[in-house]
Amino acid sequence: MKKVLVSDYDQTFYVNDEDIELNKQSVQQFRDNGNIFVIATGRSFMDLQKKVKQYNLKYDYAILDHGAIILDCKDNIIFQTFIESKIIEDIKNDLCLEKSISHFCCSLFEGRVDFEHENLTKIDVKYSNKEDAWNINEYINKKYGEYVISYFLSSNAIEIISNKTNKSYAIKYLLKYLEIEDNSNVYTIGDGYSDIDMIKDFNGFRMEDSVPELKELTPRSVKSVSELIKIIIEE
Repeated sequence: MKKVLVSDYDQTFYVNDEDIELNKQSVQQFRDNGNIFVIATGRSFMDLQKKVKQYNLKYDYAILDHGAIILDCKDNIIFQTFIESKIIEDIKNDLCLEKSISHFCCSLFEGRVDFEHENLTKIDVKYSNKEDAWNINEYINKKYGEYVISYFLSSNAIEIISNKTNKSYAIKYLLKYLEIEDNSNVYTIGDGYSDIDMIKDFNGFRMEDSVPELKELTPRSVKSVSELIKIIIEE
């Protein structure tokens, strides 16, 4: 039976240059056996494409901006959702941008646009310290949870997307698109906060170096994607 593997990118599929080469080899074997490999990342289309070209990455589908966009391997759009425009200015005012060291927004195929751009898929703000990032992340989720999800990143950044989606929702959408009804052969792996739902909802594994909430969620950890693929193939 066809199997599906969904992997986060940063600190999961990519940890270092040596690790990613082993992961690429394992993914090739996995796909050659008729299985489906999906990258699920917080990265925008533009940012992921830089890595695709740098490392010659191969995948069947890509989930971008934590679930806001799904593309096939030819960059055809399968799914998209945007942050509601009516709240963007209010969110901008509450992000305390004077405390940030960088910020940008993303749209479908553009990775660096401003708040006034139409159809924003993600807002990214990086702060100088963890406390500011964590507190503002909590505030955005509490005040605007009806509209958005804000994720804290280990780089003292937060990333905001529409609450109509997340990585898990995007996977479910993709499975329906592919007419795959049996979730028992769908595997997920990640290390961060935006990976929690997909690891909880499917056959989830975490990287050994993960956020505390993932460590509490599951004891099933691996050192690399290639290690996980070996486990999947041997099942």
